[in-house]
Amino acid sequence: MIDKTTFSQAYAVIVALGDEYISRLPEDVLALFKKQSNDAYMPKIDAEKPLREQGLSEEAMAMIAMLRLEYWCDTQEEKDELLNYLETNQQKLEEILGVTNSARELLRLIRKNKV
Repeated sequence: MIDKTTFSQAYAVIVALGDEYISRLPEDVLALFKKQSNDAYMPKIDAEKPLREQGLSEEAMAMIAMLRLEYWCDTQEEKDELLNYLETNQQKLEEILGVTNSARELLRLIRKNKV
């Protein structure tokens, strides 16, 4: 199961990206990230630095990549490009797929009011 620190980091990135990206997320997905975040821990994201320099966990980076793939890529070409990039490092792809499955499971539980 993904911990609250991971959700806090991913949620901080979502907030830092702003309304353009937030509006493209389904309400239940955004609510999941907000609910699962640790209220006492909200990392500051520096918009001037690349994400890989923000000190985020691999799991948070994988969650952001999953969101990009699922909601923020505008075309199939963008999705294919992202998948090709991820496939060059199979371990990262496996992490993202694992996080994707964990996030989907959490959404399923939330929808059933079990989380």
